[in-house]
Amino acid sequence: MSHRSPQIADETLPRGLLYGLMALHVGCASATYLFGKAAAIGFDNPEVLTFLRAAGAAVIFLLLTGSFIPPPRFNLKEWGQLCWFGFLLVLFNQYCFIKGLQYTVPSHPALLYALTPLGVLLLDSLLKRRMPPLPKIFGVGLALVGVIVILRPWESGETFRRIRTGDFWILGAVLSWVIYTVAARRACQKHDPRAVTAWSLIIGALMMLPLAGPGLVAMDFTAISAAAWLSLAWLAVFTSVIMMLLWNVLLHDLGPVEVAVCTNAQPPTTALITAFLVGMGWLDRQQDLGLLFFSGMLLVICGVVLVQFRRS
Repeated sequence: MSHRSPQIADETLPRGLLYGLMALHVGCASATYLFGKAAAIGFDNPEVLTFLRAAGAAVIFLLLTGSFIPPPRFNLKEWGQLCWFGFLLVLFNQYCFIKGLQYTVPSHPALLYALTPLGVLLLDSLLKRRMPPLPKIFGVGLALVGVIVILRPWESGETFRRIRTGDFWILGAVLSWVIYTVAARRACQKHDPRAVTAWSLIIGALMMLPLAGPGLVAMDFTAISAAAWLSLAWLAVFTSVIMMLLWNVLLHDLGPVEVAVCTNAQPPTTALITAFLVGMGWLDRQQDLGLLFFSGMLLVICGVVLVQFRRS
């Protein structure tokens, strides 16, 4: 038996409000890459940070259940699906994201997450066993060329090796996010997306606890800086709660490829914020914001736009 909130589950939100929610999601995401970097450096242990982030979000969701978030009304099979969602969101997506941020710079994850519509298209086409139109295939190729420019396999040196290592972890996070976006679409239409979000994260936090346990016991929490704790709070409250709720609400009213448009505006927004912080002296200057980065960003965004383009 499913529980459906009349405000969200049965009604389609106005188009203007949906676009406003997408803009809010972009703003929160752009800040997340910067806060996430600070948290990843401050906590050092990615298992512990992933668990604390997920646990903080889980506590918030539990406190909201019964008021803002409706109580769970899932059957046994649907609880199994939520376990799958929890694995994708926490053990796969959040862990790879935090692990990658230990090595790469904030502008790169924003750009790599812009590949989400491309991944959604390919996975959706694979599941439906149909070939994408030729312009979309060209867009995929263009975006992949942009990714190669960003990764720069021809570059040597410790700095670029570290950044590339982080970028590959981030690509793992993007892959899990693509799979979740496609897999959760039906659940977010059948049930209230707030309940789907909440219980996916709660289950994911419980799954992460055994992996984070040894690190939790060994970690000296008094040595963690205030900036790292503040960044963790951002990841738990804004990224794991507010952004996840926004994403699943958007999935209820829009298709996966349409929702993934949110990622298009993240690379330039994050790059501008990063450049501003570097100019103010609040970030070090090794942020890879040179000509090759912006060339790769242009190729990726152009490719993604071609993937998303629909003929009237």
